[in-house]
Amino acid sequence: MRGPNPINKFKNLGLGVMTVPYGGSTEQEEFHPGVDFANEKGTPIPATVDGVVIEADGGHVQGENNFGNSVTIKDANGDSHQFHHLQNIGVKRGQQVAKGQVVATMGNSGATYSQSGKGDGTHLDYRIVSAYGQYKNPMTYLKNL
Repeated sequence: MRGPNPINKFKNLGLGVMTVPYGGSTEQEEFHPGVDFANEKGTPIPATVDGVVIEADGGHVQGENNFGNSVTIKDANGDSHQFHHLQNIGVKRGQQVAKGQVVATMGNSGATYSQSGKGDGTHLDYRIVSAYGQYKNPMTYLKNL
């Protein structure tokens, strides 16, 4: 007997369906250093750690060649947790946030596309960059959310 499907676990968290795992590939990247989740536009995005918002970059629209609207939270270890392609941002730079607190909503700003060709590309791209500048697998944090 196999264990529970990990994709279903994230559906229960409200993030949606994992469309690209850590190390997978996208149209933009051969090695995707984050995880992507698809869900409806406006889906709440929780902070995955306690920390301080070091970036809250809004004003982007779909089709720009960038990460779109983004929030970055620095945790106590100095790791930066990046949330990209957001619709709305609900935090400000310098703000303290708590794990589980809604910081933004899912969107399709920046360089997004639909893998199936049937959607508008709405998704969350979640990445972690260590204090030493190395990408980390976000699954560790998502499993503890």
